Amino acid sequence: MAVMDEFKEERDKIKNGTFKEKWKYFWDYYHWHVIGGTLGLIAVIWIVFDVTHQDESVLFVELLNCATVYDDSEYVSSVEEFIGVEKGQSLTIEAGLDVTEDTEEYTSFELLAVRLAARELDVMVADEETLCGYAEEDALIDLTTVMSEEQLERYSDYFYYIDYALIESGYYEDEELTYEDMLFEGTAGHVSPEDMEQPIAVGVYISTTDEPGSYVCTSAEFNKNYYYSEEAVFSVMYYSEHVEAALQFLDFICGYAS
Repeated sequence: MAVMDEFKEERDKIKNGTFKEKWKYFWDYYHWHVIGGTLGLIAVIWIVFDVTHQDESVLFVELLNCATVYDDSEYVSSVEEFIGVEKGQSLTIEAGLDVTEDTEEYTSFELLAVRLAARELDVMVADEETLCGYAEEDALIDLTTVMSEEQLERYSDYFYYIDYALIESGYYEDEELTYEDMLFEGTAGHVSPEDMEQPIAVGVYISTTDEPGSYVCTSAEFNKNYYYSEEAVFSVMYYSEHVEAALQFLDFICGYAS
């Protein structure tokens, strides 16, 4: 029998068959289309639901290379109250990502890369070496341009500077340049703007010890929830749309929650 005749006979059979026969024919030939289409529809619905029902972020803080307590929810709630987070809004303090050079936690690097690509982060707190990598990429706000006069008076002695002239010259683009080289040459970020051609204040040194030394000391409540083994630097990402909340967070962790 010719193929067309077989096709015509099969079509007539289905046309005049029972509902059960029609359904069996349809399922036998099209079940993968149905399954694929259903899964696709579910995915679309899930994405739409996730986007339309997601709380508006008012602040996302990343505490890099930091030890944290198991449950910091009480502290986060205190920050939310201070900043004034309302229903339908969210504030995130994420700690525990380890992106030091000797770590094997590659997931931390991947997750941080995703956060940065999505422009989720508003605040980054990290050790000098880690933060320097982002400062030299011109990824941090010059805090002198966004702080109030009161905050400038409060934090100016603890600013972390980087030389913008070196960024413009392409100095940091040398792939063979190491952090140790920069320390030796005095070109890493540091606290002495008088040694720079175009100093910009991209961070604030903070300390989590009882002896702040030459650094502004964080509050005891912060220290109970998050711990840095050495001084760390607070910074705000250049693309942040929540700069006011970011600076409020700085005031809070440094004990100015009044």
